[in-house]
Amino acid sequence: MKKDFPVWLKGTTILFGLILLFVVLSYGKFILMPLVFAALIAMLLDPISSWLQQYKFNRILAILTSIILIAVILGGIMSLLSIQFIQFADRLPEANAKIQTMSSDLIQFFESTFNLTPDRQIQFLERGLETVINKSGEYVSTILGTTTSVFTTIGLLPFFVFFMMYYKKMYRTFLHTAVGGKNDAIDSVIDSVQAVTQNYIVGMITVITILGILNAIGLWIVGIDHVLFFAAFAAILAVIPYIGIILGSLPAIIFALLFTDSLLNPIGVVAVFAIVQFLEGNFITPNVIGSQVSVNPFMALVALVIGGQLWGISGMILFVPLLGILKCVFDQVEALKPYGYLLGNRTEYKPAESAIKSSSSDD
Repeated sequence: MKKDFPVWLKGTTILFGLILLFVVLSYGKFILMPLVFAALIAMLLDPISSWLQQYKFNRILAILTSIILIAVILGGIMSLLSIQFIQFADRLPEANAKIQTMSSDLIQFFESTFNLTPDRQIQFLERGLETVINKSGEYVSTILGTTTSVFTTIGLLPFFVFFMMYYKKMYRTFLHTAVGGKNDAIDSVIDSVQAVTQNYIVGMITVITILGILNAIGLWIVGIDHVLFFAAFAAILAVIPYIGIILGSLPAIIFALLFTDSLLNPIGVVAVFAIVQFLEGNFITPNVIGSQVSVNPFMALVALVIGGQLWGISGMILFVPLLGILKCVFDQVEALKPYGYLLGNRTEYKPAESAIKSSSSDD
C-alpha cells in the first residue's frame, strides 16, 4: 500500500537532494563535463553507426567511421574559420589610426565635460592598467591549467564517445538489473530521452546553419568584409541561449566601427543581428526544434546562470538542453509529472497519455 510522507519531510529531502546535486556538479565537473558532451555526441552518432552496420560494417568499424566522419566535418569547418580569422587578424594594424583618432576625441570629450586635463586622464589610465596587469598575473596559472585541462578533455572525448556507443546495451542491461529485472518503463524512458536528445541536437545544428546563412546575407548586404567568419561565429555562439547571439555579434560590430568611415555600417550590423535574433526566437527555433525539450524562459534563465556558475561556458551550453531532457524524464514518470509541468512552458496541465507510472506507486 502506498505510504504518504509529511510535506516537511518531502521538502527537506528535496532540499538536501538539491544541495548534494550542486556539490557533485561543482566538484565533479572535471569528469562530468566531458562525459555529458560525450553522451550527447554518442546519441547523435548512434543512428549513423546503426545505418553503417546495415551495410556490412562490423560494430567497431561503424562506430569508428561515424566518429571520424564528424571529426572531419568539424575539422573542415574549423580550418575554414581559421583562414578567415587569420585574414581578419592581418587587418588589425589598420585599426591603429582609427583607435588613435577615437582616443584623441575621447580625451577632448573628458577634458571639456569633466574638466580633466590630458595628464590627469593618463594618470587614471596608468593606474587602471597597473591594476589589470597585477590581476592578470594572478590568473595566468589558472588559465594555463584550464587550457591544459581543455586539451586533455578534447583528447579523451573520442575515447569516451567510442566506449559509450560500444557499451550502450550494457548500460541498459545494468539499469534493468538495478531495478530488479526487465522493466518496460526503463526502456520507454531511455528511448524517449535518446529520441528527444537526437532531435534536439539535429535541430540545433539546423538552427545554427540557418542563422549562419541569414547572418551572411545580412552582413553582405551591409557591406562588411570577412562575412563568413562573422556570420559563422555569431551562429555558433547561438547555442548559448538568449545571450549567445549578442556576444557573437560584438566582433562584427567592433569591426564595422573600426574599419568603416560611416556610422551607417555599425548600425546596419546591429540591425542585421537584431532581425536575425527576432526570427530565431519567434520562428526558427520553435519550428525547427519544437517543444520537445522546450522549457519556460524563467527556468531556462535559471539554468543558464547556474550552468555558467558551475561549469562556465560549457555549463551555459549544456544546462538548458539537460534541463529539457530532465523535463522529458519527468513527463514520463507519473510521480514526477508535476515537476515536468513546472519546467514546461504550457500553463494548462495536461498529463501525457504515454506517461509511465512510477515504480514508487506500487503496492
